[in-house]
Amino acid sequence: MILGQRIKEEREKRQWTQDYLAETLNVSRQAISKWEVGSTYPDIDRLVKISNLFDITLDSLIKGDDSLKKSIVITKNAKAQTNVWEFMRSTGWMMVIAIIYLVTKMIIAVFS
Repeated sequence: MILGQRIKEEREKRQWTQDYLAETLNVSRQAISKWEVGSTYPDIDRLVKISNLFDITLDSLIKGDDSLKKSIVITKNAKAQTNVWEFMRSTGWMMVIAIIYLVTKMIIAVFS
């Protein structure tokens, strides 16, 4: 079963209109219609809201929809946390600090 069919099935099981579901998810009724016919997909935040709203797992909501599974990109970041020095290096602050240090050393050398 594809995602759109699953959304429609769960919506109809609860006797909700597309308008009601759209209002609950803060989207247009046309967005719900497009999801149900499979021309577009909800974003990941809405998928989570839909799974919570229907009280089903996210896995069971999207399982079986191969085209959706292929479009989901998961990036794995080995370093989820960045320490101060990595942040400064990545944002160019290390260069600024190095220049300030060198200018300060030169000023001290000139006036001493």
